[in-house]
Amino acid sequence: MPCERLRISIRGAVQGVGFRPFVYRLATGLSLCGWVLNSANGLFIEVEGDPAALQRFSIRLRKD
Repeated sequence: MPCERLRISIRGAVQGVGFRPFVYRLATGLSLCGWVLNSANGLFIEVEGDPAALQRFSIRLRKD
């Protein structure tokens, strides 16, 4: 099975709204692995796994 990686940077107010737990649930629900990091420059997400699952992750991240 092919494995790809997706890196996403998000700027704006994401602290205190449960965004990291949402990202975790979304990624694990799609059998993806990776990490989420809050910093002064924003939120950084790196996930890897099946390309189709990465596409679904990206769509749901924007939509939900």
